[in-house]
Parts: sequence; C-alpha cells; structure tokens
Amino acid sequence: MDLTKAVSFNCISWLLANNILNENGSPVEFKDHTFLIDPYLDDSPRQVFRKCAQVGLSTLAILRSFHLAYFAGANIIHTFPSRNMSKDFVVPKVDPLIARNPMIKQLIGIDSVGLKQVGDRFVYYRGSFEQTEAISISAHILINDEYDRSNQQVLKTYRSRLDDAKRERPELGWEWQFSNPSIPGYGVDVLWQRSDQKHWFVKCPHCGYDWYLKFPENIDFERKIRMCAKCFKPLSREDLTNGRWVAKYKERDISGYWISQMFVPWISAEKIIEDSEGDQDIFHNFTLGMPFLSKDTSVTREVILKCLSPGYNPRTNVAIGVDNGVQKHYVIGNKYGIFDLGVTDDWETIERLRNQYNATMVIDANPYPNTPQKLVDKYPGKVYVHYYQPDKRNLGIIRWDMGLVKSDRTKIIDSVVAEINSGDMTFNLTERVLEDYITHWRNIYRMIKVTPQGIKKPHWETIEDRPDHFAHATIYWRIALEQTLGQ
Repeated sequence: MDLTKAVSFNCISWLLANNILNENGSPVEFKDHTFLIDPYLDDSPRQVFRKCAQVGLSTLAILRSFHLAYFAGANIIHTFPSRNMSKDFVVPKVDPLIARNPMIKQLIGIDSVGLKQVGDRFVYYRGSFEQTEAISISAHILINDEYDRSNQQVLKTYRSRLDDAKRERPELGWEWQFSNPSIPGYGVDVLWQRSDQKHWFVKCPHCGYDWYLKFPENIDFERKIRMCAKCFKPLSREDLTNGRWVAKYKERDISGYWISQMFVPWISAEKIIEDSEGDQDIFHNFTLGMPFLSKDTSVTREVILKCLSPGYNPRTNVAIGVDNGVQKHYVIGNKYGIFDLGVTDDWETIERLRNQYNATMVIDANPYPNTPQKLVDKYPGKVYVHYYQPDKRNLGIIRWDMGLVKSDRTKIIDSVVAEINSGDMTFNLTERVLEDYITHWRNIYRMIKVTPQGIKKPHWETIEDRPDHFAHATIYWRIALEQTLGQ
C-alpha cells in the first residue's frame, strides 16, 4: 500500500468517526489539541519531537501505531529506556485504551504486555537497557520514546532492525523520536537542531504580531496571563488554539516539532509561573520542552582553571580516590588541594601511593572488587571499598561501615560539583597536567529522569562512549577526605 497523506488523514477520520476514547475515557479531540493535527497527519519518515510533559503525545504514538499497523501493514517497535518503563506504559495507557474502544479491540489478536497483534501485523513494546531486548525482531517503523533517557548503544541496534524492512518495503523504514530534552547538544536536541524546526506561531488579535511564545517574554507575571510580547495585551485560549506550525528550515528532511506548555491551552500561565520558581532543570525540560545546562550543575574548563593554585602543598593527612577498572585512575590531595593525579594498569602502584603518604583511600568496588577488598583487609581503617547507593532513608550522603563506604550518587556528585563551582576546591597543579582531567568532567551532565510513578528526579549521566574516570576518582577522593578531616 502506498503511504500518502490520505492514510494519515484517514487516521484522524478514523478516530473521530469511531468516537475513539483515550486511556482515561475522554474522547480524542482536536479543539484544544490543534497543535497535534499536523503530527497526526505527518508521514515524514524521520520525525523528532522535542517536547514538554503531558500534551497527548503518548496517545498519539499508540493510535498512530495501531492505525499504521492495520491500514499500512507496518510492524512497529516502540522503545522505552527500560523494560519496566515499557510495562508501565502498556498497562496503564495502551491496555485501557484498547479496552475502552470496541472497534480497536476487535483488531487485536495476540495481546501481551510486550506485544500487540493488530490485524496481521505487530506492535512491539520494548526496553532499551540491554542489547538482548533488540535482537530477534524487525519492524518497518521505530518509535523511540524518552529518547534522551535511553541507552543510545541499544537504540543503534534497534535501528539495524529496520534494514530488512527497507528491503521489503522501500517506502518504510521510518524513525520517530519523542523526548523531554536534557542538555543542549545531546539526544533529542541534536536531532531537533538537524530538523526543519517547526515552531507554533500565535498571532496577536490586537496588533497582529505573529510569532512563537517564549518565556518570560509572553508572560504577564502580575496578572498571571499570557500576553503579546509586542503590545502586552492578553492572549486568549482561542488565540493559542488558532496557532499554526511554521518551519524554520523548510528544505530539511527531518520533520521536527518543538512542543512547549507556553502554547498548550489547558495549562495556565499561573502554573507555568509556579514551575519557573522551582528546579530549573525540571522547568526547562518538562515545562518549556527545552534543553538546559545549569552552571551550578556542570563543570566547565573555565571553572576548574579558576581553582588552580600551583605551588607548595605539605602533603600531610592525604586522601586518595581510585576509580576501578583495567586502568585505574587516581586523584591525590588533602585539605589544601589536589596535588597529583594519574593512571596506572597495576594495583601495586595504587598500594605504593597509599603507603607513600600513609593515605586514607577510597576505591570504587566495581568492576573488579577482589583486589580492593584485599587492600581493605590489609589496611583496616585506612582503605575503604565504595558503592553508590541511594539515600532513601535520609541517613546521610555518605555512610561508613567497617571498610565499606556508601554514598548517594546524585547527592555526592551535586555536592562535589558545587564545591568546584564555588571555588572551594583547589588544584595545586598546572593547566597542562589537568587536560584529561578537565575532559572527563566535561563528559558528565545532570539530567532529570521520570520514575514510573511520574516523580522527577535528578541523575548524572555520561555522554555516550566518553571517559569520566577522573570525575569519579575525585568523588572518591572527596569522600576519603572526610575521614582525614574527622567528619
């Protein structure tokens, strides 16, 4: 079957003609969701949605999958960051939508959490945490949900599953990516920058100014309403729904949508103002649908260079942090500053450094815990094995226990990054010596993850395939320093 605009238009006609309900039992409608009409009609093989939260794109993905499976004969893979997230999407969203719509239910054959048969085609719901999720299945269309929070290596494997489909059906082999963004220049933001960059334009009925809504320019904080950025008069709900998509780069072949709560009609300006007063990562990523990198939650080259103080260090009460691996990265310092760092292939060097300074040492337990544990046994009270473990009971960021130390990963990295950014950490080293060290810090970033319960939590990630060992060795050094300071 040739996939033309008629197929997608039939999708909307199909929904409206059959009074399709969403997973909550509400009719699928386009009066308030006018900004979703074009996405429902879009048959571009490459699509990217840099989006805010709670705007109906999950329902769109479900319904378009069913429609394309049945009417266009497409097998579809819909991925999520993990298998649990896939299940937490299917059970509360997909299954109720099927149950509430007899017309859709009659199309369903095989019906499991990970697989829905639609006519004689299939929709696979899969996680992207392990490579095994991506093998033994192929499809004509790949939908990557929560793209930024997925394992990018596994997503590459899923893309390879489209190859057979392209040979069988040259008109297919589609890829769509949906995600709340994380940081600039990563994930969905990279794809968005390569796309035609569609913005939702809203025309002011008072002065005729026609542009997309931005924060804070289009917010009247006193009246708590949206307003025209030119004449400052109110913009109504009707003005928002009468908007239209305008592509910045019409010649590009990736169809890209930026969806922000700034133009979503049922979300009030008051709610947007309240969000803006909270966590800025959450506000930008989930309210504005924009990438965000706070100077307070990242480590830049400039920040580290401002902390340089080459010169004398008494090298007493020394602490050492070691990042475990085939190559062991170490950071050495005391309360006066970090005065040495390096890389070695053998544990003998690590032990020699500990003995040279009679240092307190914290070593990452993984991936090779055997030798670190031997050093713990050999130097009781001076060497500790470290594990990252969430602080769910508010017992403290760092917890010590007989040769073992645990820290809350997000909280301890937040704390160390804050010390570097505030200039409270000193490096008794030169810029030349710190080149690789700086690179490792620049490779990690803070992002917001959403739990299956919808709770937004910060988390530190590493840019795909890039080293971060010196950053973690610094974390372990800072933990060891707590012992030398008696804290």
